[in-house]
Amino acid sequence: MRGSYFVAICGAFVSHAAIAQTTMSPARPHGEAPQDARDASGQSLGDIIVTASRRSDTVRKTPIAVSAYAGQKLEAAQTKSLNDLVGPSPNIQIGNSYNSSNITIRGIGNQQINAGQDSGVAIHADGAYIGQPSLTLATFLDLARVEILRGPQGTLFGRNATGGVINVVPNEPTAETHYGVDLTAGVDPALFQLSGFINGSLNESGTLSGRVAAQQSYNRGYTRNLLPNGPNRLDDAKNQSVRGQIKWKPSDMFDARLLVEYANDDSNGPASFLEGTPDPTIPLPSILIGQSRGDVGKREVFANINYRKVHSFNTNLTLNWALGGGNLKALLSYADSKLVNVSDGDGTAAEDTYASFTNKARQTYDELIYTSDNSKPFTYLLGANYFRERLEQAIEVPIAEAPLGGGVVLNDITVFGGAVPLITTSYAAFGRAQYAFTPDFKLFAGLRYTHDKKSIVQYNNFINGGTLQSSSSSWNRLTYEIGTSYAFSQTLDGYLKYSTGFKGGGYSAGTLAPSFRPETNANYEAGLKGNFFNRALQANLAVFYMKYDDLQVNQIVGVSSSVTNAAKATVYGAELETSLRLNDALRIEWSAAYLNATFDEFRTADSSRPNSCDPGTGVGTVPCSLDLSGNALPQSPKYTSSLGGYYDVPLASGKVTLGARYDWKSRVYFTEFNLPISSQKAVGKLNLFLNYESEDGRFTGSLFAKNVTNEQVKGNVIVVSSIIGSLALGQYQPGRQLGMSFGYHF
Repeated sequence: MRGSYFVAICGAFVSHAAIAQTTMSPARPHGEAPQDARDASGQSLGDIIVTASRRSDTVRKTPIAVSAYAGQKLEAAQTKSLNDLVGPSPNIQIGNSYNSSNITIRGIGNQQINAGQDSGVAIHADGAYIGQPSLTLATFLDLARVEILRGPQGTLFGRNATGGVINVVPNEPTAETHYGVDLTAGVDPALFQLSGFINGSLNESGTLSGRVAAQQSYNRGYTRNLLPNGPNRLDDAKNQSVRGQIKWKPSDMFDARLLVEYANDDSNGPASFLEGTPDPTIPLPSILIGQSRGDVGKREVFANINYRKVHSFNTNLTLNWALGGGNLKALLSYADSKLVNVSDGDGTAAEDTYASFTNKARQTYDELIYTSDNSKPFTYLLGANYFRERLEQAIEVPIAEAPLGGGVVLNDITVFGGAVPLITTSYAAFGRAQYAFTPDFKLFAGLRYTHDKKSIVQYNNFINGGTLQSSSSSWNRLTYEIGTSYAFSQTLDGYLKYSTGFKGGGYSAGTLAPSFRPETNANYEAGLKGNFFNRALQANLAVFYMKYDDLQVNQIVGVSSSVTNAAKATVYGAELETSLRLNDALRIEWSAAYLNATFDEFRTADSSRPNSCDPGTGVGTVPCSLDLSGNALPQSPKYTSSLGGYYDVPLASGKVTLGARYDWKSRVYFTEFNLPISSQKAVGKLNLFLNYESEDGRFTGSLFAKNVTNEQVKGNVIVVSSIIGSLALGQYQPGRQLGMSFGYHF
């Protein structure tokens, strides 16, 4: 059935291109929104203005595989964080981690645990690259839209975008008076969220405007702790955020905007369930034998200790000048964050081990971009940026009982600890040009030079009785793209491009190992984006083929998390997003993806299974190793699909929308070893909505049920080293949530 849908959509593309009358689109004045994007808050795919190409244009006219979600649509679907967008967005996955979120796009990301490594998915908030996005993605506050760019974005977004980019774009101040409040309450478990904003002019002339938004969220927690000495609930939420902005626009030629934001999370953190060991022949540590493991189905766990505290502050100054028919933009950004995460390390009543992570980071990000007049046949942009981050990290893993070579038992030791000052500096210069040979046929190309440097002072009191080591490394790389786009008609556009990506090298802090190498990739991609049948059907299709060299893979080696350069990997697949309006009342949305992401060459050891190896390895002092060629990359399900239906019922005072969405994905592995214990079998989630909107749009209300069947879905499984018991610890996504919301916007 899935294949027939795919063929039908592709047939619609081809047949429409063949019979459509090709008409040249008239040029529009500089800065004016495209005609088919007049309603930026619309539900359809092509109606949202995005800045994925560093210019404002519609999704259809942007030669990038991008999913875009307007703020109004996020609110209607009860989308509270990036995790809620995983279902309807093709080829994006998010896994829990101790001190960060493991975000992958098309199978590429990286589970950041130790300092010294970066994610392969770049996060940008209000235009600024965020090195430590702990809270940026936790809650969505007063957003204009969210953009998810798939594939390497090395030219326009630079370092650490081998997998893709996520742009979080807040609403900006305007001179018009607006305000609003939204209240959400729920049960199973108890839920409460209050958010609001106020916007308007700060002077009589309207040249100075401001906007303030704030949000308070509370969720009692999906998991109950059965131990009285620990927190009562886990997988909970207790966070606050506030954002203030001032915008000064003395003329059409210049504007300046200052943003200040603070966010806080004071929750009990995620629960860790003991799944067992990765091999039936590996017994549990003696202290855990006979201990109860909790019950995932009932969401009951044993946790002696668990808490999570995150504080973040950031401020951005954005300046725009109209210059030479184009626009010059300057961004000055500063961010400060602190994260403390303590998790029970065994999921039982025994006081065996726990993991403590403390991250303190300060960053500056500055960028200057000039974009030329978009109405000319030849357009270009030139840019430069600078990033500097100071990160201090302390990790402690006390162990009550752990076997160490020779049968020695260590009692109450800290296997890894100490602050780790890590300085990252990066600067880049880039440019992109496009020439329209006709209004329909365009060629584009871009080039970027990036210089990265990391300096680290690391400490591990487990190695040689405690050692301080200072190291520094730097890397340079050129990334580029070249491609073409063609408008087959006024409603169908296609593109073909070749692009490269670069993720800098780094250090696995605490391992005292030499730096690991940068990760690079090359991507061949083709796409079709169109509106069909008088805009009743909108569909975006992308196919891609990527080759990776020195792919960075996070592993547990010895007592620490470490990054290894896997030799080579190949990733290819297809992504489809559709929106079909059958009549004025009924709309159907379907997205689907196929992903084949495998290692071409990768031989490594599994520290949780020290005796598992291929024949002929493990001789003498050579570690036991496994050939992982052909294994799937972590967090890369082969098939994903999301099907939603929405039916509008008109009322005298407005309309009611009945909605349902089912999100499904095939089996996903969480480690490169592709073991059953560290995977999530194929599973789907059903979400139901009943939304009300008044005729003037001021009043909204909703009844919702998320994950109706209460599926218990693993978000991640971490398998620790044999030194601390080869334990497989699973963390789970939210269970069922029932609730209602009310909103008033003026």
